[in-house]
Amino acid sequence: MSRWTGWKGVIGIMCCCAMFSEAHSESVRKAAVAGMWYPSDRRALEQQLDQLLKDAQPPRLEGQILGLVCPHAGFVYSGTVAAHAYSLIRNESYDVVILIGNAHRSGFSGAAIDSSGIYQTPLGDVPVDTEFCRSMVSEDHDVRLSSKPHESDHTLEAQVPFLQRVLKPGYTIVPILFGHTPGKAFDYLVRMIPEKTEGKRVLLIASTDLTHFPSCEDSKRIDARTLAAIESMDPNELDRVEAEETARHTRNLDCVLCGNLATKAVMIMSRQLGASTARILKQANSGEVPRGDRSRVVGYGAVALIGRADETPPRDTVESDGRLSGADQRFALRIVRQVIDHYIRQGRMPELPDPPASFRDNRGVFVTLHQHGDLRGCIGYIEPRESLWDALIENAVNSSTRDPRFSRVTPAELDAISIEVSVLTPPVPVGAYTDIIIGKHGVILSKSGRSAVFLPQVAPEQGWGIEEMLDHLAMKAGLSRNAWRSGTEFKVFEADVFSEDELGRQYP
Repeated sequence: MSRWTGWKGVIGIMCCCAMFSEAHSESVRKAAVAGMWYPSDRRALEQQLDQLLKDAQPPRLEGQILGLVCPHAGFVYSGTVAAHAYSLIRNESYDVVILIGNAHRSGFSGAAIDSSGIYQTPLGDVPVDTEFCRSMVSEDHDVRLSSKPHESDHTLEAQVPFLQRVLKPGYTIVPILFGHTPGKAFDYLVRMIPEKTEGKRVLLIASTDLTHFPSCEDSKRIDARTLAAIESMDPNELDRVEAEETARHTRNLDCVLCGNLATKAVMIMSRQLGASTARILKQANSGEVPRGDRSRVVGYGAVALIGRADETPPRDTVESDGRLSGADQRFALRIVRQVIDHYIRQGRMPELPDPPASFRDNRGVFVTLHQHGDLRGCIGYIEPRESLWDALIENAVNSSTRDPRFSRVTPAELDAISIEVSVLTPPVPVGAYTDIIIGKHGVILSKSGRSAVFLPQVAPEQGWGIEEMLDHLAMKAGLSRNAWRSGTEFKVFEADVFSEDELGRQYP
């Protein structure tokens, strides 16, 4: 072998080794704003965080912290506010922390999930749940795996040192940035993240500052409204406040909150994970720090979203008897709410996401509306004649506009309407009415060409026994009260019944 041939072989081996090492090394997202937003020296950063956490005096809360809304400015400006949130989870254990923000340094559509394996700050490395990140990618929904938008963006990085200082080790993070237009990514992520985290203890964090650049006094007023909207856990209320304040054209107001998509996503998903209340923890702005410019400020706020203390939040387990999982129930309520709201307000169907696989089987469905505890509409069908997805959409419209017993629901009534969905098993005949079990069985009564149906929940809600229930059912069919006692056919079915009263309002 000539000398040149030998060198080529050595170079080839070296190149192969280099490529092999790069392909198998774990990529690192290095700190982009250390030394600017917070100290680059580990000890100095620890001291700053410890002092901020020590000085924080958040309200005492009962329950599990499922979500936080936190600011992301330099720690000398917003660190006090952020500490009010993070002090509530000191020494807590979570399996995964979902960090969500609106991109500040790059323009793109959809959502970008960081593909780095490690997130690095002066306090050390935090592992990214790369398997989870990959599982969320969907080209159809404009959700991609990309580290580029994250490289220089401070939005999520500002949360990580606090997490490192307060949480017990063992958690991973999932960094997600929304682009300037979310497309289908928003609906997809708020549905899929709760499903994908089934069985894990999850913390959701929305990274956002509030008003940008009005005066200190204007900031206080607008931010108070924004925080109250977040505390209401109603994303529509947040949109309303943002639209109203933007329309006021307050002097120097650039935006009401820079992480609106992230905040709404965490509001919705926290409800899906079992949050029942929210609490404002702290409000401030950059004009209130020493030597702060009060004529042109940025606002900050912290909010906690809390699950009930006395029970485990409902999770997304698949039921072996064909009933919908907790996530699917909440998703069904959200779709029905979205269809009714859009159809009543605008007279047409909204753009909807693709149906999950669990919604494609044919099922009988009823959609029931209540207003202040009274029936306001109920339409559906017993037989499984179309997919659950199509049945939900059709009966959402029918119950709100085509129940002959009621006038159409009006836009003014929408906030007072409560939705209940009943997903039915196929009906089967019973030999005698004594086989009917109150509270378990829905009943179809048929006689002389007439028929009527009661859902399983009707008799218990009215306090009826079996015979009284059949009296009312016969009269509903246009028969005499006692007509059911002879020559009558009964079929029964069961229902998976769930409602906004039980699971909370699921906002589109």
